[in-house]
This record gives sequence, structure tokens and C-alpha cells, in this order.
Amino acid sequence: MATDAGRAAGQPVAGGGEEAGATACGPCGGRGLLCGPGAGERYVGQFYMDHRHGKGICYQPDGSKFTGAFYLGHVEGYGTLEWKDGKKFQGLYKCDERFGPGIESYPDGCQDVGLWHGNHLIKLCAEVPGYFSVLDYPEHCRYIDDRSQRKYISVKEDPFLHSYKHLPFDDKDIFPEGVFAYSHNTDHLALTHSFLEECDAWYFQNTTKLPEEDHWPVANVTPLLVRMQMHAYKHRHCQVEFISDINLILNGIRSSHGPSGPRELAAEHLIQKAARGDFDGVYAILRNELAHPDVADRHGYTALAAAAVHSHNDVINLLLDSGADVNKCSDEGLSALSMCFILYYPEESFKGNIAERNLHSYKRSEQSESSETVVGAEGIILKQQKRWETIQLLLRRGADPNVAWVPPHILFFAVKAADAEAVKLLVERGARTDVRLPSKLGGLTPLHIAASIPGEEGVQIMQYLLNSVLDLDARAEDGNEVYGPDKIHQPQDKEANLSGGVTLQLKNEAGPPQQYFSSNSGPVPEEGGRSALHIACEREDNSEHARDVIRLLLMHKANPNILWSGHSPLSLAIASGNDLAVVELLKHGADPNLTLSGVVKNALCAAVSTTYEQQRTTAQRIALVDKLLEAGADILAPVTLQEGQKKAVGTAVDFAYYKYYQDRRIANTPYHILSASEQEVFQTRQALLEHITAKLRERVILKEKEWDQEELRRSKKLDSVIHACVSKMKERSHHVEEVRLPFFKYCYQCGRSVGVQLSPCMRCHEVFTCSETCRRKSWNERHRHECLGLLEKCTGETVLSVSTAECKKNIIGKKKNGREGKEEKRGRKKSKVRMGGRDHQRKND
Repeated sequence: MATDAGRAAGQPVAGGGEEAGATACGPCGGRGLLCGPGAGERYVGQFYMDHRHGKGICYQPDGSKFTGAFYLGHVEGYGTLEWKDGKKFQGLYKCDERFGPGIESYPDGCQDVGLWHGNHLIKLCAEVPGYFSVLDYPEHCRYIDDRSQRKYISVKEDPFLHSYKHLPFDDKDIFPEGVFAYSHNTDHLALTHSFLEECDAWYFQNTTKLPEEDHWPVANVTPLLVRMQMHAYKHRHCQVEFISDINLILNGIRSSHGPSGPRELAAEHLIQKAARGDFDGVYAILRNELAHPDVADRHGYTALAAAAVHSHNDVINLLLDSGADVNKCSDEGLSALSMCFILYYPEESFKGNIAERNLHSYKRSEQSESSETVVGAEGIILKQQKRWETIQLLLRRGADPNVAWVPPHILFFAVKAADAEAVKLLVERGARTDVRLPSKLGGLTPLHIAASIPGEEGVQIMQYLLNSVLDLDARAEDGNEVYGPDKIHQPQDKEANLSGGVTLQLKNEAGPPQQYFSSNSGPVPEEGGRSALHIACEREDNSEHARDVIRLLLMHKANPNILWSGHSPLSLAIASGNDLAVVELLKHGADPNLTLSGVVKNALCAAVSTTYEQQRTTAQRIALVDKLLEAGADILAPVTLQEGQKKAVGTAVDFAYYKYYQDRRIANTPYHILSASEQEVFQTRQALLEHITAKLRERVILKEKEWDQEELRRSKKLDSVIHACVSKMKERSHHVEEVRLPFFKYCYQCGRSVGVQLSPCMRCHEVFTCSETCRRKSWNERHRHECLGLLEKCTGETVLSVSTAECKKNIIGKKKNGREGKEEKRGRKKSKVRMGGRDHQRKND
């Protein structure tokens, strides 16, 4: 549709038209006069490259006059159009159309003020009563992050890298010479970057630039309005020549202008009638083209938004059929669809979830059980049904769920409310699933929250999201957060809260030799924020629903071996008490020997830790340990313990005792003094310690059976001799020089290897104990029979070796004679008598 500015501008020069008194200033550049075909039609002003380019005045036969800027033959920039009847328009143009801030004044003193698009106002400087604002919903204001979401206007840069412009080096060579004669429509002509730079330099050559200026924030994220703001920013240095108060218009301030003109009044009436649902009134305004269907008040509140907020679906269809933009946003960044979501999902509808750490923060308002309340509830249900129908209508008519980001993406509303139907609809309409909450709220994605939604709805939502999620291992921005149960170890009483003094006397023990365990040569696990799998494993609600969510994530190849707060998904499932999740994780590749970086060092340590013992009974904890061992967990894997500056390497058994002795009330108080509940805790812990010690002992014995038993026995005996002769330097140095087989020293009764003084059995030198209590208990329970068996075996081997040595002595002729021979014979006779007596006594016994 041709505009009044286009008619006033006339037609561009074709092939270097008529110029009079032109001053050469570049190729075909300067000032001149151009006369049109009609009587009284002429242009006086600047030219460049045979185009009207720069400032000029255009006269029309009807008596109208345009004074302003031209760009390659088009009206572009600030200008003033005056009619013969006294009406005047001052404002910004682009391609012969009003495009930006402007004022249209009438002879009676009325003025239409605002942002223009063509011959219509697109945004008013006035406020329409009852406009929608997110500030009226304080519960959603916490999602607004001004720093990260605020954008600023800047000069548009070339999107291509500079290196791609080197060929050809001069973009003037791209087009043949004289190509500009074929077309003078700059919108359709492919213009090179260097040519446009030359045009801009000529256009702005006499413009005075301000020494210092602030960046312009983007007032509205709607693409049309962003282009309008960028156009106004480009011509910001030229505005003073035509309109002195242009900044007031850009900021929506109208106080210094006259009464509202007919276009302003029609626009206000359009928004108000749409809010009331006045179909006929809206239709009359649009039919007579009195207002643009996308016109908005100073806050960006459009007629479409007013109709959507009040669920007038017939008016919505009318506006959309008339050309309204279904995705236009308000200045707060709200689209009509996002406004409907805010109304449809109040904060009371959100489910508590552990992803946001608000399991009990959403509280429903209490309502009295009266007849009025019941009637009110029925009205609310009907209103909600109409709002849902409006949401469906907007999505059918092309509403983009990804347009509005303030408050958060509308997909978060449906997920947090556990509305599986809405999630499915949004995903089908192309809603992005990689969006995040602001950093101050943890940077969570919809997948993180869906993994924490309790109930069957959470499982359904997870199914819908997994069809479009690209990164299942996306990490939240909470990498520095500490897992709740690990934050503070709450002691049983004041005695346990005593500080100072260590529970274990660490002596830099090196731990089991490498021959005892399989070294973990896999990649170092990633440490970062929570993944959706971490959150699902952290849940303590329904174990079956959490297991189903975990299964879905694992089936879609979520990584079970990444860390958050020192925990893997497997250790979190152990800590939360979800044995079904543990089974699912082990089935899908979770590594039970994965080294953890937090309080617990591996999955077995999590299973024996007293921090999480309240999640299971004694039998369940023992079964969990057996389950991990069956899945390949190595009980001899090295575990680093630290107290203050001291460190030592032990096993999961040492870690279990380390956690056990941290509760001094249970560990050091006589049993009869403990209360009934404390006695139960004591018995539970003792049963678990005895079980894992037995598993450690079995593992060590099984591993040592793979080696040379004679060499292992000599190594253990040699180690015992070294400790016995530690004060004799010569003997110690003599023995150390001998080659010994490395073996694991641990208490044969309690299994500890760290923070204890181990002493060998003085009979067989095969096992070690850490105390007299452990020595006696081990002797009575098992080692008595083992030690006697070892002694008989060793005695037989010794007799055999002695006989062999005597035979060798006889062969080489070393025979004893004289008194020594007689005494030796006499000694053998006495020995036989004593042995005979002992045999006789054994028979009697």
C-alpha cells in the first residue's frame, strides 16, 4: 500500500536524470534539482550515485511538501510531511513508510503520538486501564533475571567471519560494472558491504555525533519492534533537527503533547473492546481500518492479549484473521500465550519437588467448607476450562511456545504443575526442552524438574520430554552445592559433639597392595552440577515411580557415572534408600567401583556409612552390601581416609569403622548404659561390621590362594621377624635385603588395617590382630583350628627338611663319634622314652 510519504517522495532517478547546478563530490554526488513529470513536482537536495541521497525537499502537485532525509531514492530517516490543510507528520521513515516514533498533528490541536508502522500507530504512549503485568503476580517475579536477560541495541554486524571476506579481496569486483543501472530498488538489489558503507558515509557526513552516550536497552523483544528500535538507533544523531522530544516518545511519555487524536482514540477503544469481548465493536474498528490489529498501549498490551486474558475466543479469531501477530510480546516479554499460562497455573498448582529444593514450600490456601465456597469452586473450574481452551486455540493458530522467556519458559509451568497433557501439547508444538531457569535459581532445565515430580504424572512427563531432549546429561548450575545429608553430621548427644582428638590414629598406611584389587583404569568421572539422573536417584518418595524415571533415563543412554557433590547416581540411590534404583543402575552400567570425591569414597562406603543408615533395616543393609559385591564391587579397593593433616589408605571396612567411631556415644559407652533405641543402633552397626569383615576376610583368603603358598608364608614370617627384631639393626637390615612377596596386613578379626597396631600370631605367623580382644575372639571363633592345622603342616615339612639334611651330612662323611656321639645317642633314647610316654598318655586320654 503506497503511503503519503511515498507519494511525496516521487520516483527515483532512472539512469542519471536531470540535474541542475550539481556540485561534484564523488561519482555523481552533490546537490541539485530534479523536476518530475507532473506540474509542480520537484526535488531539491543531495544526490549520490544518481539517487536522491541525503537531505532534501520534495514538492508535490497537491501542495504537500516533504522535508527530510532520503537514502538511495527512498524516504528514509527523520522528516516532516506537511499537507495543504494544515495537517503535519513529524517522525522516522524507512523505505517510504513511517517506521518508528512520530507525531501527527491536526489543525484542531489534537495529536496522535507513538510508534508508527505505515499509516497506523503500532504502539501508544498512553496506558490502557487493566493491562496485564507480571508485577501483579509477585510469586513469578523471582524468575526474572534482569542482568542475564537484558539486551541492548547495537549496530548490526556482519555475521560472517572476516576470513571469509578475503576472497575476493575487494567486494566491488563481485558485480560487473554498471550493474546499478538495471535496478534502483535498493530492497531488491544485491548491494555489497563496501557500497553500503560508502552510502552510509555520504548520508551521515554532516551529522554531529554525541561524545558520550549510553547503550539503548531493547524495550520490546518482538522482532518488528526490535527492527524499529535498531532503525531509530541508527538515526539517533539526526532526530534533533526534526523532533526535539523523540526520547520521550520512545520512553512512552506523552504529557507534553496535545489531546489524543482520532487514531489514538480508536486504538484505545480497540484494546478495551477486545478485553470486554465486544465482537461487533472490534469488528467495526478493524473493518474501517481505524486502528492496526497489533496496536498496543505504552506497556505493549495488545488487543489480542486483552482478549486472550479474558478468554474471548471469538475476538481472538477475529484479530488473528485481521492480521494480528499471535507472537507479539509486551514490554515485559510476555506473549498472549504466556499470559494465559500465568493465569492457568497459579503457584498453588505447582508440585513440590527436590530439584528446586521446595518439597514443602507450595502451600494451598485454606478454604471454608460453605455453600459459597462450593459455588466459587465450580466457577473457578469453569474459568480454568475456558482458559485451557484459549491456550489450545492460540497454539492451533500458530502461537510459538518459545517466544516469551519472562517469567520462565511456559514449559516450566506445565512440568511444575505435573500436567502431562499440557507438556505433551507443548512438545508437539515445538517447545524447546533445553531452556533453563535463571542462574540464581540453579539453572534447572524442564528435564531436571520432571525427574523430581512425584507420582505417575512424573513418569509420563519424562516420557514426553525424552522424545525431544538432546542432552540427557545437562548439568544444573549447582556444582558447588553439598548433598543435604552430608552437610552436617548431627551427633547423638553433646558428648559426640566434642571436637579435638581424632578417632583413628592414622600412620600414612599405604593400603592393600595392588595385587589384591583390580585397578580402575577408566576415565576420570566428570564433576559438575546435578543431572536429571542425579535428581531422580536423590528422590525419597515412591521408590517404584523413581525407579521408572531412572529406567527411562538409562534406556535413553543417560550417563550413570558422572559426579555431583562427590556423589554418583548409584551412591545417591544408596543414600536415599531406593534399592530398586540400585538394581536398575547396576543393570545399565553403573560402576560400583567408581571413585567418588565427596564424603563417601565409593558405593560400598555409601552402603556402610552411618549417615544413611536410617533408610534401611539391618537385613536390608547387609543385603545391599551383598548386592554390590555380586555386581563386582571390590571390597579391597583403596579408600583414602583423612583426619586433619593426616592421611591413610585403607578399605571399605576401615571407612565403616571410621564412621562408626565418629558417634562416640554408641562406640564408647558401655552397652548397659545405652538406651533401648541406642542399643538397637549398636546391634545394627555391629552386625553390619561383622558382615563386611567376613566378606573382606573371604576376599583376602580367596585372593591369596592364587599365589605360591610357601613364598607367601615365608614373606609373612619374615615380616614378623622384622618387627620382632626392629631394635637390632643388623638383623633387620639382613632380612630387609631378602625379597618378600607383598601381602595385605589387616586384623584377622575386625578387618581394620588403618589406625591400628597389628601383631602376628606367635604360633603360625600367618594372621595379624590389632588388640588382645581381637586376638582372643579370633582364636576362639576360627583361628584355633586354622593355626593347629598350619602347625602340623609346617612340622611335617620341617621334619622332612631335617631328614634330608642329615642324609646329606652322612653322604659327605660328617659323622659324630666319641662322647658327643654317645651323648647324642643317649639324648635320642631319652627322646624316644618321652615320646613313648606321650603316646601312651594320648591313648589313655
